[in-house]
Amino acid sequence: MALVVAAALGATAGVARCVAQSAAARHAVLELRDSLRSVSDTTSLLALESSTIAVARTDRGDAVVHLRLGYLGLRLAELTGGAGHFRDSEGEFQWATELQPKWPIPWYALATAELLEADRFPPGLRAVFGVLGHDVFIQPALDMAKSAEVDSTFTEGLFEFGDDALRWHVQSHLTVALAALRRVGAAPVARNPAVLLLRGRLEREVGDVDSAIAAFSAVVKREPQNGTALLELARTRLAAGRIAGVDDWYRGLAVADSATLRMYHADLALVMSDSALRAFDATPAARRVAVARRFWDSRDSDAVNAGAERLREHYRRIEYAHRNYALVPRHERYDSVRVFEPTGSQFDDRGRIYVRHGEPDDRSTLSMIGLPPNETWLYRRPGGDLLFNFAQPDSAQGYRLYESLLDIVGLGVAAQHTGQGDVRGRLDSGKVMATYGAAWTAQAAQELLYSRERMAPIYSRMLAGGPGAARALQTTERAEGRHSIAVGLQTDSWKFGYELPLDAAVDVVAVGADSAGTEVQLAFAIPGSSLYAPPTTGVVIYQVRLRAAFRNAAGQTVASIDTTRSFGAPAPVAPGAYLLARFPVDVPPGNYSVRVALETSSRGVVTRPQELHVAAMAGSTLTLSDLALGTGRVPLPWVVAGTDTAWLNPLHTFRSSDPVHLFFEVGGVPIGAPYRLQLAVLRPGGRTAQMQFGFNENASRVPDRIRQVLDIGRLGAGKYVLEVTVSLPSGARAVRRQSFTVSK
Repeated sequence: MALVVAAALGATAGVARCVAQSAAARHAVLELRDSLRSVSDTTSLLALESSTIAVARTDRGDAVVHLRLGYLGLRLAELTGGAGHFRDSEGEFQWATELQPKWPIPWYALATAELLEADRFPPGLRAVFGVLGHDVFIQPALDMAKSAEVDSTFTEGLFEFGDDALRWHVQSHLTVALAALRRVGAAPVARNPAVLLLRGRLEREVGDVDSAIAAFSAVVKREPQNGTALLELARTRLAAGRIAGVDDWYRGLAVADSATLRMYHADLALVMSDSALRAFDATPAARRVAVARRFWDSRDSDAVNAGAERLREHYRRIEYAHRNYALVPRHERYDSVRVFEPTGSQFDDRGRIYVRHGEPDDRSTLSMIGLPPNETWLYRRPGGDLLFNFAQPDSAQGYRLYESLLDIVGLGVAAQHTGQGDVRGRLDSGKVMATYGAAWTAQAAQELLYSRERMAPIYSRMLAGGPGAARALQTTERAEGRHSIAVGLQTDSWKFGYELPLDAAVDVVAVGADSAGTEVQLAFAIPGSSLYAPPTTGVVIYQVRLRAAFRNAAGQTVASIDTTRSFGAPAPVAPGAYLLARFPVDVPPGNYSVRVALETSSRGVVTRPQELHVAAMAGSTLTLSDLALGTGRVPLPWVVAGTDTAWLNPLHTFRSSDPVHLFFEVGGVPIGAPYRLQLAVLRPGGRTAQMQFGFNENASRVPDRIRQVLDIGRLGAGKYVLEVTVSLPSGARAVRRQSFTVSK
C-alpha cells in the first residue's frame, strides 16, 4: 500500500510552477488523498511524511509538496486522533493557498481539515464558542466557497461535501456545504445546473422550502426538459403540501432519462407492489405518464382529485419519515457514522409502514430498564385492525418489526437472546412467566401487555387468561402480528377527510358557457357558525379552499379545480348569515361523477359522489342544461352573456314570499325554429302538479337562454321538484328536474 501512495506522490510532482492548476494536476492530488484513505499503517505514513518534509526543506515554494504533507498529516490525525497532526495539516494547506491562491485544491483541502477539526469539538464547547461570537464552521464554509470562486470549473469540493452531508445527515457538514453554496451565489459556478440542484437539496434538507423551490425552478427555467430538476421541484412542493407539485412530477416523468427514472423508481418502490413496479419499469416512455396516473388515481377512486391528493400525501409521508425514521443516525459526528451498515432501505421499519399507511390511529411505548426502545402502532380498519410492534435491537440501527409483542422482551440486555419467536410463556397469578427465567423478564412482559392493553383486546385476554390459555393466546397474537406485517408491507392506505366537519351547502349546476365551451357552476354557502374569524381590528379575512374532480365512466379525471380564495368582510359573518361564492369550471359535454371538497382553516367537508350530465348545447340534438334556481335573499347572481343574469342558491331553500329566479339553456334548436316549454312543480314522487304553465318560444340564439321568475306563494311548506320539459313539433322531448324546499 505504501508503494501505491508513493506512486501517487510522484504523480503530483512537477505541477507547482503552473499558474493555473490543470484538471490533470487536480486529479493527481485527489488521487493521492484517496490512496491515503486506504492506508492504516501509521509507521509507513510517518516514514512518507518524514521523506516529504525533507523534500519541502529544499523547495519551500512548491505548493504540491505542502498539499502532500497536509494530506499525510490529515490521515495521521484521523488514525491517531492527535490534535497536533490536525494543526500541522491545516498549516500546510494554508501555506499552499498562499503560494497558489488561484488554485482550488488548496482551499478545498484547507476547508476539509478545518471541518474535521471542528467536528472534534464537543457540542457544548461549540455552543460556548458560538456565544463568544466564534462559529467553528464559518471558516470551513468560506474556504470551501473560495475553492469554487477561484476556479469555476472546480465543483468536486462542493459536490463531495454536499452529497456526503445529505447522505449521512451530518448537521455540521450540511451547515458548511450550504453556507459555501450560498457564498458562491454571485460566482459563475452558481449558475451551473448541477450546483443549483445540490443547493436546492441542501436548502430543502435544512427546511428552507422556498429557497429550495427557487433553486430547482432556476434549473427548470434554463432547462425545461431537465427531468431531475422537475422531480426535485415536485418532491419539494408536494412534501410542503403544495398541490402544484403534481404537474411538475408528471412533467419530469415524461422527459426522464435513465438516471432520473431510477429516482422515480426509488420513490414508487416505497408504495408500489413488486409486480406493479416491474410493469412501470417495462412501460415505454410514451405511455409512462398514463400508467403512473392510473396507479395514483386507483389509490382512492372516491376521493376528490384522488390521484393528485394521494401523490401529494405520498411525498408528505416520505418527508416525515425522512425527518423521523431515517436509518442513518442523525446529528452524529462524521467519522462515527461511517460504521453504519446500510440495509437497502432509507427508512427503518416504522418509516416503511408510515409511508404506506400514514399516521397511526394510536401509539404506545414503554420505557423500562432492560427493555430496548419500543413502540406499537394501531391502525383501525373496517376489515380488521392492523397492529405493528417495533423495537430497536441495536442503537446503531433503526427500529424493526416483530410479530409478537413478547419478542421485545427477548431483546432485553438482561435476558439471553435466543432469536425472534423464541419467547414461550404462561400466565401465573396475572404475571407472564417466560422460559428465560429471570424475574425481570416476567415483569417486563407483564408491563408490556399492560401498556398495550387499550390497543387490542387480545392483550387484555393474555393478562386475564389462565396458564392453559396463555400459550394458545400467544400463538394467536403472533399470527395476528404476522398478518399485520404482511398486509402492512404489501398494501397502502389513505383516508381522505377532515377531523372537524364543515357545515356547508354545495351546489353543482351544469349550465352556462364561455369561449372554451360548456361550464359547470360550483357554488357554496357556509354559515357563520362554521366559520372562524381571527381576532382583528380591521377587515375579517376568511380563506376557503375549493376542490372538485369530474370523472368519466372509465374513472378518468376529465376536469378539476383546486383554488383558494380570500373573502373579506367588515365584521365576522353572523351565525344566521352565510359566506357565498360561485366558481365556474370548464367541463366538456358528457356524463360524470363529481365530488367536491370544501375546507376552511379548521374545518372541511367532502360531498358524496354526484352524477352530472353536461349537455352538448351546440349540437343538432335537442338538449337542456341543468336548472339554476336562485333568489335575491341569497345574493349569488352572475352575468351569463350580455345582459342575461342567472341566480344560484346552494341552500335550495326558498321562502314562499320570495320570487324564485329560474335560468336554463335549450340546445339543438336552430335560430328562429319554434319549440314549447312546459314547467310543473310536483311533490317528490308525485304525479299531480301543484302548479304548472307552458308557453311557446322561437329560438333567438344557440343555445337559447330562458329566464323566468316563479311565484311560489301558493305552495305550502315542504319539498318540491321543478320539472321543465321542452318539445319540438317533430315530437322530440328533453326533460330536466331540480329539487327545492319551501319554507314559510
